[in-house]
Amino acid sequence: MQNRLRFLRAEQNWSQAELAERLDVSRQTVNALEVGKYDPSLPLAFKIAQLFRCPIETIFFLEERFMYEKSPYERYAEQIIFFERYTEKAVQAIKLAQEEGAEMGHQFVGTEQILLGLIKQGTGIAGKVLKSMGINLDDARSEVEKIIGRGQQVKGVEFPFTPLAKFALDFSLEESRQLKHDFVGTEHLLLGLLRVTDGVGARVLQILGVNLQELRQQVLREIEIMLPKATSTPIATSHTNQMKNTGYDLGNSPIDFTSGEISARFCALLFSWVEPRKLGHIVGASAGFQLPDGDVVAPKISFFSRERVKRVPRTYPELAPDLVVEIKSAFDKLASLQEKIRRFLDLGAKIGLLIDPDERTVAIYNSSSEFNVFGESDKLTIPTLLPGWELSVFELWPPVFE
Repeated sequence: MQNRLRFLRAEQNWSQAELAERLDVSRQTVNALEVGKYDPSLPLAFKIAQLFRCPIETIFFLEERFMYEKSPYERYAEQIIFFERYTEKAVQAIKLAQEEGAEMGHQFVGTEQILLGLIKQGTGIAGKVLKSMGINLDDARSEVEKIIGRGQQVKGVEFPFTPLAKFALDFSLEESRQLKHDFVGTEHLLLGLLRVTDGVGARVLQILGVNLQELRQQVLREIEIMLPKATSTPIATSHTNQMKNTGYDLGNSPIDFTSGEISARFCALLFSWVEPRKLGHIVGASAGFQLPDGDVVAPKISFFSRERVKRVPRTYPELAPDLVVEIKSAFDKLASLQEKIRRFLDLGAKIGLLIDPDERTVAIYNSSSEFNVFGESDKLTIPTLLPGWELSVFELWPPVFE
């Protein structure tokens, strides 16, 4: 995402470290944001806007320039194509989401506006399920305003979707395909929104006392009742199959030669520290852990501390690893792996690492959605999980033989 963060920081004569301290993030996070390598979470974006006392839209462009380079007819045609599979109620929910954003003075549509639109639409499956779980528009709107505040809308501009909202829309299409539906309804929109667990929409639901997994299962049950002939895939297994078969799966995509060697090198380097100290167990992608529904998923590399797994099970442990590691191959999309790590963290993992051979970086994630990015001149440490261990990032990259 293009932004003016570096320019604004220079105007204040702040170093990256000084800005990081004001935002309560790491210097690596500030650097990653400035070069556009990562998109900020919405709360962090608003924190930045508040710090520099200017609208969020003037800092983060949200791809508006790309949109404005096209004629109104082209933009309208693209919207028609994108939403051609959406039912009338789903389109209505999106329009209501835009209205909710406008009423709060914001020039974008995020996951929180989509949630408000689904509640406000009311007559679709999503609205009915949310109402049955005690969710009403006034309470949800109040929590949204507490989190993101009110903006200063400029009339006559478009309302682009935020990156997380785009994820939710893409996920809604995947949900529809997995259920063998030839349309996208409000139910699919809600299922897609629930998969963006770090979005404001999901957070609002949690604040209002909703268990996201229970809500998902309730939506699936309602679909099974209301649309029994529209799907040939068993409802109970559709989500797990989806996680395994889509770009945002929890299984394993093909791995290339470079990524394979990096995987072996990381395992060897970590094993040489863990094994003599008897700290736990390290396993590769051929081993996984078991979900409560019995399905097994596997990161590229996993570490289980000895306190949690004292004896190696013959099949699969029924708990998430302490550490999960993903390595970007030539076949992977970075956003897919970021989402994959977030899902492992949601399932109970404490730390997630994303190794990117293309950028020669290692990103470390935790359950609070914070992340740090380490370059090849940095030393990677995980003091909360492996106190005393450190890894020079450059050691991960395969050697070049003359």
